[in-house]
Amino acid sequence: MNALGPGEIRARRRPGLVLGVASLRLLFGFFLAWPLSSLLAASGVGLRPEGDRLLFEGGGYLLLDVLRLRGAELEAVARGLLPVLGLGLLLTAACNAALLVGLNQAPEAPLRGRLRLRELRELLARASEHVPALVVLGVGTALAQLLLILGGSIAVAAVPESLAEPVKSTLAQLAIWFLAAVAAGGVGGFSDLVKASLVRHESRLVEALSRAWQCLLRRPVRASFGWIPYALVFLLVALLATQLSQLIDVSRPGAWRVWLVFAVHQLVVVTSVAARSAWYARALRVVATEA
Repeated sequence: MNALGPGEIRARRRPGLVLGVASLRLLFGFFLAWPLSSLLAASGVGLRPEGDRLLFEGGGYLLLDVLRLRGAELEAVARGLLPVLGLGLLLTAACNAALLVGLNQAPEAPLRGRLRLRELRELLARASEHVPALVVLGVGTALAQLLLILGGSIAVAAVPESLAEPVKSTLAQLAIWFLAAVAAGGVGGFSDLVKASLVRHESRLVEALSRAWQCLLRRPVRASFGWIPYALVFLLVALLATQLSQLIDVSRPGAWRVWLVFAVHQLVVVTSVAARSAWYARALRVVATEA
């Protein structure tokens, strides 16, 4: 596979890649949710037709009761899930690497848009080379965003509570949270630009950081917040899926309702992967032309 030109990098040209990553997320999500769902089923909630919706009705009293009765088991499951979460970080980095490599490389004609076996092996081999750097970058990004959120919470706590002017105090706190969220989002966007630079230029992490920094200086808004349109599309689809799931109402008779809600949820997953792919394609174009 050869690298595409900046104008040719488009997520819509790799539907097989998007569906493959979405399938991996479905598989991993199933293994992650299975222990928790088993505990909820054993608590008696799983025997009710309303399902886990009961946990959050009436102020969440049933949820508190489940935590009281099954707290020790839930704690044991949480400890057991720590290695799984570590595996989740690794899988996320691998999926991101596969998306970036697949978007950056031209599929072999005439099967454009589909992954042949030889192409798939080459894609996975190239993606695996970038996984360690993406894991380091992901951990560093999460820590930086956590520090920003903690700093925001400290700043919010430092705002004096004014009984005479409570509206001003509330607005000040909201402004601080907004700035912290914007900064955390900017860090995430910059991190994705570094990932794109790693793959596009086949560079080391330090070199990718330098290239992404150059892009940030030249196009600060695009480099830090270019992901926002794609996030808004995903948010819209997620809200529509929520409303549709409520209309279907799995608490009513009919196994088809469960399968239909399952299909709706998978549509949200595919949309999230497609939106991320579209943003990664844009990030690759940015680092290809600006760095």
